[in-house]
Amino acid sequence: MPCFSEGRVLPEPSRADRKIANASKGHCTGFSVLGDGAGTRITSESWTEQCHVHQQSARPDVVDVREQVCFVYGRRDELRHFFDMVLTKADGRRIACTIKPTIDLRSGRFVEHMRTVAWWVQEKKFAHSVRLLTEQDIDAKALHNANINVALRDRDPDAEDAARALVGNLQGRVSIKTLTDNLGLGARGYHALLKLISSGDLLVPQNERITPATLVSRKEGVR
Repeated sequence: MPCFSEGRVLPEPSRADRKIANASKGHCTGFSVLGDGAGTRITSESWTEQCHVHQQSARPDVVDVREQVCFVYGRRDELRHFFDMVLTKADGRRIACTIKPTIDLRSGRFVEHMRTVAWWVQEKKFAHSVRLLTEQDIDAKALHNANINVALRDRDPDAEDAARALVGNLQGRVSIKTLTDNLGLGARGYHALLKLISSGDLLVPQNERITPATLVSRKEGVR
């Protein structure tokens, strides 16, 4: 794909309250760039964490995702818990999330620990709620679509303008492949159409994995 800028703007550094290891023999570590413009660097200490970060960042009701957020608690603020992910919803609510594999929860000790942490979160008004997430909470279709969204960082203004003009006249539902063929720009056109899906200007059926065969429709008011 051609480059349409004179240089690449680096993303903002991670906002995590603690650094994670760049590599580990025992588990995956991940690094992503999320957000508008040049974006912000996001770190993950496991594949499961990265999946949840990607999945939540793609939700239209989530306006911010921050990783490795320190929560100070206890009667003398002597204790620390790092939430793997804190979400800010469009309505202003904060959701503090800890992510663990199910195998680590079998003994019940960590679940009991999180009950204590959740009580203190409410006591200190750190967040509106606490969630304990595992690999079982990952939606495979939503994750597939979220990973597409994460990959759409490069801009192609000409292709995006052409796609927007084509979609402005769209009636009913049409496959992404048909729109790509009509654009006549090959991979550039496909990429531009995916960006319109990411921005919400093109609508896809709920709970459907995005592929070239996916039928899309125009959001009302998009011209």
